[in-house]
Amino acid sequence: MNSIPSDSIGDLLRRFYATFGMPDEGPPAGINVTQLLGADAIPLPDQDILTAALNDEAQLRQFSRCREILDDLASAMAGDTLLRELAGITTGTEGEFDSMLTGVVWFSMAASLDQRQNGLPVTPFDDRIKIPLSFKVKAAVEGSLVMRLYLALVYMREGVLSNRIAHGTRSGLPCCGRVSKLLNSDYVRRIRNALSHGSFSSCVAGIAFRDDKGAIVATPGFMNWLCTSLMLIQLQGLCAANGKSGTPTAKQDVTPNA
Repeated sequence: MNSIPSDSIGDLLRRFYATFGMPDEGPPAGINVTQLLGADAIPLPDQDILTAALNDEAQLRQFSRCREILDDLASAMAGDTLLRELAGITTGTEGEFDSMLTGVVWFSMAASLDQRQNGLPVTPFDDRIKIPLSFKVKAAVEGSLVMRLYLALVYMREGVLSNRIAHGTRSGLPCCGRVSKLLNSDYVRRIRNALSHGSFSSCVAGIAFRDDKGAIVATPGFMNWLCTSLMLIQLQGLCAANGKSGTPTAKQDVTPNA
């Protein structure tokens, strides 16, 4: 009887994506990644960092909590609850709209860097240089995600939207409170700190963000979900500022192609 070839690489990736990724992210069952790519296809440091993440109980708890908050926030933001809460806060100052619009436009520009053709990432140099697919993913897909996360979590962290969220949280507004929980969750905080200090690098399953407690690895699928949530928060903050400044209302199209 023929034995089934082992797939240590594929098994590790499937375990990792099942724990930290999104549905259908990672190699599907039935594909022998080790046999297909070779046992040395993934550098040992990358294998070690994924194994360490799967055995890190603190990281597992932090990620699980962050996922719960994102799920809860998605339900709360299904309508215009956050928009109404932010629009009802009277601590706004002159220039709020311009300040938030800058961040939203930059966020959208960063998102536009992730271009696809026939499902594959493209770069401005494709007609001049034959760039390996793995590098394209790092440069275009993950680069776009890093820039979006930096803008939302670092650049806009202490801006006017943050002030409104903090005011709404202190006032007991439930949706603002959920946003505050997301922004201050341990998992997001560790990503923000790593971005602030430039302590991150690409690995086989996404991006490794490093701090004094070790490293956490965020998959492209999860980072995209987080970025989408952050963009929706920013857009609703922008729409709230629109209504106060006499600029276009929330019903008008201020949504970038993110």
